[in-house]
Amino acid sequence: MRTRALGRFAVAMVVVALVSLTAEAGPIIGYYESEFTGQILEGRWSESYVGGGPGQLGDEVHAASWNGAALGTQWELIGAAIDAPPTKLLDTVDGNGNGIIIWFTTYSGGVLDLTDQGPWWNPADSPGATEYTVNLTGYSHTTQNTYRNGQVVASATIVDMEGVFPDYPGCTVDFIVAQAIPAGLLAPDEPMPWGYPELKPNDDMGGSYGVLQKIRMQITPEPATMALLGIGLGAMMMSSRRRRGR
Repeated sequence: MRTRALGRFAVAMVVVALVSLTAEAGPIIGYYESEFTGQILEGRWSESYVGGGPGQLGDEVHAASWNGAALGTQWELIGAAIDAPPTKLLDTVDGNGNGIIIWFTTYSGGVLDLTDQGPWWNPADSPGATEYTVNLTGYSHTTQNTYRNGQVVASATIVDMEGVFPDYPGCTVDFIVAQAIPAGLLAPDEPMPWGYPELKPNDDMGGSYGVLQKIRMQITPEPATMALLGIGLGAMMMSSRRRRGR
């Protein structure tokens, strides 16, 4: 009797977990990347110097996918702003001005929109729907600047962000850009070159812009749902072993 009860409990837990994952349409769970499979488009970015210059409080990021002709056909990030002074993690610059400096910068706020042109789109979604919204819960830049004779000769940033789908509480997203490379600077009110996202919320203080490469993104179920599924599968294995042991 106990074995049968355990078996029924196990099946119930698995069913509940699977229903939680499939009851609503929502984004397709999976891992997507740009470098080898091209599932997710690489992109371009801009950062407005709302705070008066680079690395200042309030400076805001705007980024979007780029397909060679248009921005934002697959994804777009808006509204993440610096919320604390950058932290210097490493400084090896010597007396001749040669070396590297690594900065860590955190941002708050922001929304990532994933459109129906991406591999995450679920055809079962509501007719007329065209995008998923992700509210960012974490966003940071780790930037390495290389100096020669006191001048920056190279700069690259690793972007790391996490977020949740407000319409699909069972899913979270991790989005990593292995390389964000600057392409230029803009003076106040200077127009943005074609093919780069406009400065947001405005261009009053100028800003910078560049390209995003080697993007990786993973959409996963919430831990509670996966834990429920794990409990159910574990109970099923235990029940099976007990039956075989008879």
